[in-house]
This record gives sequence, C-alpha cells and structure tokens, in this order.
Amino acid sequence: MSIELTIKYTDAEYKAAIKEKMAVMPNKNLHTYLPSGILFIVVSALYYFNFIFSWWGIATTVILSIYAIPCLLGDFLMPSIALAFAKKKKLQDTYHFKIDQDRIERSSEKGVLTTKWEELTSVDFFPSNVFFNLPNGSMLVPNSYLSSAELEVLKSYAARTQQKN
Repeated sequence: MSIELTIKYTDAEYKAAIKEKMAVMPNKNLHTYLPSGILFIVVSALYYFNFIFSWWGIATTVILSIYAIPCLLGDFLMPSIALAFAKKKKLQDTYHFKIDQDRIERSSEKGVLTTKWEELTSVDFFPSNVFFNLPNGSMLVPNSYLSSAELEVLKSYAARTQQKN
C-alpha cells in the first residue's frame, strides 16, 4: 500500500510537534532545573556572606538569571521561538509525501528527499504526530492527515524496519 499526502503545516500542528518532541528530550530535567538550582545556591551564598549588593554579586546574579530563567521556562518559550524561526522558511512550503514499503519520499519547492526505511534512526508515534527520524533531523507527518488504516500501515512498516536493524 502506498500512502500519498499533501501537507501544509499550520502553526498549531508545528507547535504540537515541538511540544511532543520536547516531552521525550533526554536529560530534560537536568537542563531545566539544574541552572535554577545553581542560581538559588549562588544567590543564597552571596546573601549569607553579605555580598549580594556588591557590583560583582549583582553581576553574577544577573548573568546566572539570564541563563537560568529561560531554562526554567523552556517548555513555554521554546515552541513559540521555534515557530517564529520555522515561519520564515519551513512553514511556507507545501510538502508532498509518498510513503511505501521501501521508502519515504518528501518533495517541496526546495527539492526531493528520498529516504529508505533502513536509513531512519527511528520512527516515533505520538498522539498528534509521526516523526521519521533521520541522522540529521526529522520528517513530520501530523496524524490528522492519516486515516487509521494508513497509520496502521506506517506502524507495520516501522516495525518491519526495526526488526531488520
């Protein structure tokens, strides 16, 4: 069975994809909470030793805050930031997918990308999206463009590929 799709990503679909990818990001808690913990410890130490209002105490606090606060708010900020960058190029194109048992072909105004199933590092199925992960990025297909039968076919192709690897 061959699956053919034409996709023009909406802002909501792209944001949902970013949120789903971020939810499974490795070491996410380390990158989210460690900078805030370091900020708290350093500011507490500066306050305890009464250096919090010195010029270097203020500078240290400001520099650590500039790094720690966006890390803490990353779940809320990152989808909007990614969307702003994607709107300039990626979201302007219309993508045509042709998926069969041998390969995935994606074409747009920028050209054609043909990938064999064996070249994928993984295929991730999320509630809203399917990610075809390549060594240097991902191809995304929102589930709203797929019927339940097409989704099952994709799962069987992915399972067959994982068995070979």
